[in-house]
Amino acid sequence: MMAGRRSVCVGAGAAIASGILGAGPACADDATVRIGQGALRGQASGGVLAFKGIPYAAPPVGKLRYRSPEPGVPWDGVRDATMAGAASIQTLGGAAAWLYESAQPQSEDCLYLNVWTPGLDGRRPVMVWLHGGAWRTGHGAVVGTNGTALVARGDVVVVTLNYRLGALGWLAHPDLRDPETGAFANWGLQDQIAALRWVAANIAAFGGDPANVTLFGQSAGGSSTASIVQNPDNAGLAHKAIIESGSLHGAPAFPEPATAAAYAEALAQRLSTSVAGLRDVPAQHLHDTELALSRDPALVRRLGRAPVLPVRDGIVLKEWPRDAALPPIPLLIGTTRDEGVFWFDLIGPDGHLVPGLKPPADQAQLVSMTADLTAIYQPESKAAPGSVVARYQQDAVSRGEPTDPRSVFISLYTDAVFRLRALAYAQRHAGAGNPTFLYEFAHPLAPPAHGTPHTAEIPFVFATYADPFFADKVGHGDAGARVSTLMLDSWASFARMGVPAAGWARMEPDGSNVNVLGAPGVLHSVTASVRPGQLAAWKSA
Repeated sequence: MMAGRRSVCVGAGAAIASGILGAGPACADDATVRIGQGALRGQASGGVLAFKGIPYAAPPVGKLRYRSPEPGVPWDGVRDATMAGAASIQTLGGAAAWLYESAQPQSEDCLYLNVWTPGLDGRRPVMVWLHGGAWRTGHGAVVGTNGTALVARGDVVVVTLNYRLGALGWLAHPDLRDPETGAFANWGLQDQIAALRWVAANIAAFGGDPANVTLFGQSAGGSSTASIVQNPDNAGLAHKAIIESGSLHGAPAFPEPATAAAYAEALAQRLSTSVAGLRDVPAQHLHDTELALSRDPALVRRLGRAPVLPVRDGIVLKEWPRDAALPPIPLLIGTTRDEGVFWFDLIGPDGHLVPGLKPPADQAQLVSMTADLTAIYQPESKAAPGSVVARYQQDAVSRGEPTDPRSVFISLYTDAVFRLRALAYAQRHAGAGNPTFLYEFAHPLAPPAHGTPHTAEIPFVFATYADPFFADKVGHGDAGARVSTLMLDSWASFARMGVPAAGWARMEPDGSNVNVLGAPGVLHSVTASVRPGQLAAWKSA
């Protein structure tokens, strides 16, 4: 219920037609809303109202560390909601720092969300964004996901949020079991669900429709979207889903409870405490120690990738997204054209390689790394690694593309971790008769960078591509503006009606119809499939 308002933002639907943040009429005054916890004072900017730093759950500190989120604490008077809340404790570097400009301030007290709205009246579609960052980095107030432009042009309400990251969000062990919920893992996933419950209870006060909520996210946020929506316990919290470059994880890439528990015990041992005693370790010291442990070669040999990740606990995460089915809701899902460039060949505007993962140095290492990639991300494939590599190199020759080990492995990585998963997931959903739209984002980065890596679509979905932090990385001329308008309009249309903008093709049950977005010279086209020769290589015996 609205407590009071000193101004109304009018004309917001056309405020940012150019896709450049900050265009259009501005509201000169602030606005106040009342929700269950108390009154909030937001700020007008760019034709919309923004309410930031809203606590959606109690601070997960002290005895609430490694506990399921509890309801937010009420406050007296009018709370200032013009500044974002602290990000979860994290360490930015490499490609993560290419995407996220900062993560300051940081705190264990991080469960805050932000709301952008065209106005406080009416019932608009709601879009709730889950950021990515490998479950270790990111937050809801980065410049790339500022909701102003998407709200103003799309006439939707946008919500972004923080959730617990790293050792604070994803450590799992039976000794951490919450006595109330029985949960012993997936604290960050529980935070995301708590935020959705907050939206259901409060978003009407911001002009949003709690019966029309689209959950969308990228990378870890995309996989989290699948994890939440597929669980019947969360029925009714989201009515549509957008999964951008989600790995749609499963074992062995992600840990089972026994592996996660062994890691928690190793961390406790390094800190000279018990697993339960991890609740008493200062948060920054806990984070720093775990990050160092995750890079310990001996531990990596024993446990593989540090299991500070979602765990199939049977409570919060009942099935791996790789295997589970969504309820019968509209689904928009896709990838970027060259996901793997983000880790193996990301070039900054200064021409230097952004630190990332080490690519194969020669043909023998290419085959060896492909074998590892298959075992971890495509364990169902029976194809010999050497034959897969040969097929990819033959396909590259036919396309006039490079055949060096780095370039070929980037294609292999893109497909094994992302494209094959998205295709199978979408085909399963479409095969059940559900509205499904599959896309490939193909707009290349600005030179001297190349390709269309993981995360490249984000500043175009939110029309933040012209921000100084992104402009020299992704391009900001007329081509970028057209791509951003297409993306923003498509995502907002999907949130409103379950169908993207005109011209999109619905996926057929056989997997055909991929919507290619932003390719040079062709803004939007539909093709039966993308790189079918390469993808078929994984099915060969």
